[in-house]
Amino acid sequence: MFAIPIGTGRGDSRVSVALYACVPDGTEPDATLDELREYATSRAWTVTAALHDVGPQDRPVGQRPGLRRVLRLMEDARVQGVVTPSAAHLTVALPLRSRAAAAFLCYPQPTEVTR
Repeated sequence: MFAIPIGTGRGDSRVSVALYACVPDGTEPDATLDELREYATSRAWTVTAALHDVGPQDRPVGQRPGLRRVLRLMEDARVQGVVTPSAAHLTVALPLRSRAAAAFLCYPQPTEVTR
């Protein structure tokens, strides 16, 4: 696992996370979100939301309602972390991330989640 440990998020059943993926057009997000859910629950994290967007990963935040919802959950402290397949799924939002500095981001290694 590669994580940016801004919060702890390790093995604490009280830690709530959001799952997020941005999948290409024509791709079903369910398999990716299921793998992310398995990853999170194996660490005893509570999955509060499972969100996705469809389209290119460089699409602006304004055109990604799932990502905007994830950012709101972080800003409102409703989740302590976000689990996503890789940093590329969140790259367009990183400049906005300072509004939710207490949250952590978690990127499972490609061998753990292959999306």
